[in-house]
Amino acid sequence: MQMQGVSLAEAARRLGMSQSDLYVAVQKGQIPAFRRNRRTVIPQAALRAYQVRHRPNSDYRL
Repeated sequence: MQMQGVSLAEAARRLGMSQSDLYVAVQKGQIPAFRRNRRTVIPQAALRAYQVRHRPNSDYRL
């Protein structure tokens, strides 16, 4: 079974960050990644988990 994932460029676009910032996050272990055909690939589940962890707090106040 092959893992589903997105390219580093696509993941950066989805997260709204630069590819270099995303690569730093991968190097720090904040986002898991794997290599496929000499390319860095971000698993879909890891991308969603990172989005949830780094979701901005709401400015809504009572």
